[in-house]
Amino acid sequence: MTGEWRRVFPAPGFEFIDERHARNAHVGTAEQVIVKRTLSVSFIAALPQQKQAEVEKRVRALIARTPELSKGGDISFPYETSMFAYRKL
Repeated sequence: MTGEWRRVFPAPGFEFIDERHARNAHVGTAEQVIVKRTLSVSFIAALPQQKQAEVEKRVRALIARTPELSKGGDISFPYETSMFAYRKL
């Protein structure tokens, strides 16, 4: 994340209220946490079907050649959610 969007805020007509961050973890199988999550990312989901299939194939190959991922069982994918609140004036 570049943070480039912050250059336009506070935009005219908006007042900053608060900013918070929450640490989370997506826990599940490699299929749930890596494959499905990757395919649901907006810029991947917007690709033509053939390109999506190519991404999926490459992700599955990465999982297959990574012992910690290919052995099965649950894995944890940590991430942080950033929340920004503005009030329209």
